[in-house]
Amino acid sequence: MPVDIIVGGQAGDEGKGKICAFLAYKDDYRYSIKVGGPNAGHTVFYKGRIYALKSIPAGFVNKKAKLVLGAGTYIITDWLLKEMAETASADRVIIDPNAVVIEPRQMALERGDERMMKSIGSVGTGLGEAVKERIERKKIMFAKDEPRLKRFIKDVPELLNKALKKGDKVLLEGTQGMKLSLLHGEYPFVTSRDTTASTFLAEAGLGPKYVRDVYAIFKPYVSRVGPGPLEKEIKDQKSLTLHHTKGREIGSVSGRLRRIGDFEDKSAFRSIAINSATRLAVTHIDLYEGGLSPSKLSDIKGPALAFLKRIERLSKIYPFPELSLVSFGPGLLDVLDLRKRS
Repeated sequence: MPVDIIVGGQAGDEGKGKICAFLAYKDDYRYSIKVGGPNAGHTVFYKGRIYALKSIPAGFVNKKAKLVLGAGTYIITDWLLKEMAETASADRVIIDPNAVVIEPRQMALERGDERMMKSIGSVGTGLGEAVKERIERKKIMFAKDEPRLKRFIKDVPELLNKALKKGDKVLLEGTQGMKLSLLHGEYPFVTSRDTTASTFLAEAGLGPKYVRDVYAIFKPYVSRVGPGPLEKEIKDQKSLTLHHTKGREIGSVSGRLRRIGDFEDKSAFRSIAINSATRLAVTHIDLYEGGLSPSKLSDIKGPALAFLKRIERLSKIYPFPELSLVSFGPGLLDVLDLRKRS
């Protein structure tokens, strides 16, 4: 069962891009898949550069991996081509013919919708409008109809199922987080899609049979770019400055400062259950005293250790996920790998 899925356990911005890149770099994945749209970015620190990705999978750091955009992907062509050039990955990109191309008119319509931009907190990429028009069966542009994408088009479900039959490993990179799910999130402060493992599989053209692990990613706190519920939202300016600077809590697409709140046990438990998470990854532990540059788990002390003890409660939720990765910095390899197998 060689498909591993990355999901956000909170309101997005958990560091999924970092964890995807680490897993892709360390493990022998032959395909790295991204679904969702350019309204959610993933940041990767790699070889002295910072990549703020909106289109290309974070798994691009594995030079052997093909980079796949499934039918549930929404593309802004100029952004995608720019990222291909920045990551030198054009020869590895594969796009499903039924992926949707977001058109400038859709972006303009979304940005002109005051309720979406101000009340809901849309970042204005046009994703919501493109999803709506797809549901309404309006005339939209698919990847197969975009001349600049013709050479990347392949039947992704057929390709992936053949690869899995051979035993190739696949990394599926989800977007955003549980609190933003259209189905299970904090409506109306949600995104335009479901953001759970089951939907990510469907958007990639895969079924549940092949899944090995589902990694749920958490930070020791919750952040949101737009409006919506936060437990015990932090207002102290000194604490916010630490999160916005060292924690880089600035929207990678919107550029807006993220709101910060306490870790939410209830929503974390819900995320574990709905995603059937088998592994836990914790990021940003270095923002807390005792979490800076550990070489082993026992090096983590003080408030950082106290949070990891709190996280242990998540392992009591079926299917009993194991704490597997602890990220202690922005660098690609700033991760404690606690897995018993790779």
